[in-house]
Amino acid sequence: MEILREVLLTLHLIGMAIIVGGYFTVIRSPRVLPGMLHASYLQLVTGLLLVGLAEMGDGQVNHMKIGIKLIVAILVTVFAFIGNRQQKRFTAELEAGSASAGSGGAGIVTATKNPSATMAHLTFAFAILNVLVAVFVR
Repeated sequence: MEILREVLLTLHLIGMAIIVGGYFTVIRSPRVLPGMLHASYLQLVTGLLLVGLAEMGDGQVNHMKIGIKLIVAILVTVFAFIGNRQQKRFTAELEAGSASAGSGGAGIVTATKNPSATMAHLTFAFAILNVLVAVFVR
């Protein structure tokens, strides 16, 4: 069981690293990357499995801490899901707009803010909040 716990914990931490690392790779033009969404799913599932393993063990489980972490993890997943959906829609509209512009001449490129920027910030902030709860709440 200890090996399973270590594997799940490693996957859980990798999920957090993907969310934070994905955010920092696109920090100049923030958006939700598909990897951030998949990492939030990974975090949610491995977190639930870790709690299940802890419940089966002999030690005490802080249910208040787990409840807070679950709510924050669900929020991270919802923010990543909404941001990913907004980003896909935005990308599809850009591709449709460039295809309808035709190939006659150089198209006009305008700088626009990614619609998923707010969701990217929220996904990152709540992922960090979840780490802080995990480390500092006893």
